[in-house]
Amino acid sequence: MKNRILFCIMACIFIVFTGCAKNNKENQNDSRVYTSDSDEEDAVNTIQIGSQYRITGPMDELKNAVVEILGKNYWPDTLLSSEELAERTGISENMYDDFLAEYQHTEAGIDMMILVKAKEGNQEAIEQYLNEYREILLKIYEQQPQNEAKVFASRIETIDNYVCYVQLGANISSLEEKGSDEMVAYCQDANEKALDIIEKRILDGQ
Repeated sequence: MKNRILFCIMACIFIVFTGCAKNNKENQNDSRVYTSDSDEEDAVNTIQIGSQYRITGPMDELKNAVVEILGKNYWPDTLLSSEELAERTGISENMYDDFLAEYQHTEAGIDMMILVKAKEGNQEAIEQYLNEYREILLKIYEQQPQNEAKVFASRIETIDNYVCYVQLGANISSLEEKGSDEMVAYCQDANEKALDIIEKRILDGQ
């Protein structure tokens, strides 16, 4: 029953991806701090390229490390709130101590990175939810070669008490004529670079 409910929720993902992200006020129990250069808002849950808004906290250090490695090829630009993470993946707030979930807020792009610092004993359940989420994305994008390749190349890895989902690759349009293997290989390389630096930062204590 749980899987069927999750599938129904995730079947709506394509529509949600193309919609506008909600601007939610910071939850009192959320350890992350959102700031803006102008201090116009106490909290925002979206980041757009060129925006003055940013998220600060331990998870952002991991993200910044990935951005340093991938540079302009890191395309996720919009943050998910805890409620949106639960709606998309089934991962609820009582399962983790902290998280960062960021996706590409465009109609054509699906680059995404989800990092979840799991509470003790929840790593396996979170990994299972992310694997189910990935399977649903594969079904959604099975008729879209570039997006399907990105999902196929995505990686889910548990490092210490962090469960990581990386689905990166940036612009692979020039590789489509070479076939899915070339696109998958290119995206896998980006994902490996991201996971390598994430693992290093986690194990080194950031």
